[in-house]
Amino acid sequence: MTDDRNELRHINWAEVFAFTHIFKSRQIATHPTKMLLALSAIILVFAAGLVMDRIWSLAGQYSSQQEIFAYANMPREQFNKDHQAWKDARPTKSSDLLAEARNQAYSLDAYVRRIGYGGQLVNAFRANLSAGNSELDRIKPFKPSRREDYLDQAERGWKGTLQQAEKVFADEVERIGDILGKSHRQVSKDISSLPEDQQDSAEKDLAQSRAQAQLALTERKLDFYRQVQSIRGEPIFASWIHYQGACVGQAVAAVLRADFISGAREYLARERGILSASLVGEPFKVSLPSERPGLLYWLLMMANGLCWMVSRHVLYASIFLLFGLAVWAIFGGAIHRIAALHAAREEKISMSQALRFALSKFFSFLTTPLIPLAIILVLGLLTAAGGLVGNIPAIGPVLTGAMFFLAIGVGLLVAFLGIGLVAGAGLMYPTIAVEGSDSFDAISRSFTYVFSRPWRALLYGLVALVYGTLCYLFVRLFAFLALSATHRFVGWGVFAGGQSLGAGADRLDVMWSAPTFERLYGGFNWLAMTPSEKIGAFFLAIWVLLIVGAVAAFLLSFLASSTTIIYCLLRRIVDATDLDDVYIEEEQADQAPAAPAPPAAPQDQTAQEPAPPA
Repeated sequence: MTDDRNELRHINWAEVFAFTHIFKSRQIATHPTKMLLALSAIILVFAAGLVMDRIWSLAGQYSSQQEIFAYANMPREQFNKDHQAWKDARPTKSSDLLAEARNQAYSLDAYVRRIGYGGQLVNAFRANLSAGNSELDRIKPFKPSRREDYLDQAERGWKGTLQQAEKVFADEVERIGDILGKSHRQVSKDISSLPEDQQDSAEKDLAQSRAQAQLALTERKLDFYRQVQSIRGEPIFASWIHYQGACVGQAVAAVLRADFISGAREYLARERGILSASLVGEPFKVSLPSERPGLLYWLLMMANGLCWMVSRHVLYASIFLLFGLAVWAIFGGAIHRIAALHAAREEKISMSQALRFALSKFFSFLTTPLIPLAIILVLGLLTAAGGLVGNIPAIGPVLTGAMFFLAIGVGLLVAFLGIGLVAGAGLMYPTIAVEGSDSFDAISRSFTYVFSRPWRALLYGLVALVYGTLCYLFVRLFAFLALSATHRFVGWGVFAGGQSLGAGADRLDVMWSAPTFERLYGGFNWLAMTPSEKIGAFFLAIWVLLIVGAVAAFLLSFLASSTTIIYCLLRRIVDATDLDDVYIEEEQADQAPAAPAPPAAPQDQTAQEPAPPA
């Protein structure tokens, strides 16, 4: 009897566990062409944000410190009240700052308190300051300034008053430098007349006093410009990118803790300042705030940051977001195209070919995410127009209640579009890149795949999220070690020049602070730099920020690569399409090498032999 047992020799784990295909995203994402395209997109968007900040700042458009966090956490009425109070206080605070700056430019009290007492340099500085003030009083007696002297001017234009205060402070800094230099020369001359055995200790004391004086000047600058920033606020893009960067860092930490939903319930249950008059079914109130919110909480906070920009700065947001979308339509479309061919056919195309494809599909890439948003907006406006019926006296509430099923139907449609847009947004660009189709096909396929296989899509998304976070942290660690080693080794060759930051600092610390894992670029102490150091720090900042931008470029490249693979996996399940089925342009197909012809079958030699004679 034959043995019908089958022996299992090999398991194709990629077919058994389809999500393992997502693990190829890291290799695909590190392709130099995709990294360069992503870095170019980041540079263009940041350049646009900085230019727009400069233009909007000319009109006095700023955000208060921590404004976006307040917007995300406060009831709108309270937020609007606090924000208006900050704006109304600008004239008074700028008048106070200008009056204080004028008084300090004469007395230098804030600086003198920082340098303390004792020491030849400090004593010489105080003596020269007193002599200089006496000379000024002989020319024109000093009269202390008051807020009231500049309040009318500030109410007409607080920005001009603040700029005037900055100019007066610049004069104060210049005067401190002049007196400090004069005092240093006097003390050096006195030391030269001392016996040689006393000169070394005196020169060491002078160097320490000089370092303390420079550190005091840096602290004075920091104190003044913190006041300026609290009055003026931050530029819009700078404030927004700082907020979003903080949220991304917290979101990554939440993924590492495997914490996805902590704090989300409390966020959604927050009171909005609207009285509930219901007598039955009082809602359950959560009173235990999360100390460490999870991923969903920080995603909602990031969405609030976008809502803040759109609602508080409509024109700015419209121009910036449209430009950013156009940039991503070109560079992001090219990245998705390279990822599609790389993932499906293990083919790599040049940057020019990828950009040519993206430009040919530019309108589709640009409009794909906008069409669902436009439909939602139109539906919302139509519903709002119908809601005007409720304003009719007496019969209005009746008509509103009777016809409310239409509004609910619109709400259901909006919910469908909103969920499809949020959940399927990552599949829209891969659709165009893989299929070579248009925006309507991208919307249709992304919605279909998400709603027909929601749990499979969620599984793939979670795998990509966790794996992408780990890869991102590894890349960030690599960049941190590289920058930290650079700072350490270059610092070995720098011995002095850091007196404006502290006794243990050197010139490199002034030009570029040591990087940390949380803050890769380290920071640039512009207020502590001399003019030549500012020039050197400008070029240094370019190279450091390019490394930081490369880390962000990897994140974008991984996002494009992973969503492309997820699209192909969902397409195989829903449409039964092979993973390697991808749209090939005619030009690319013509350039592909022709498949070698199969070898000819050997001829039958027996048939060719002549038949023997009968």
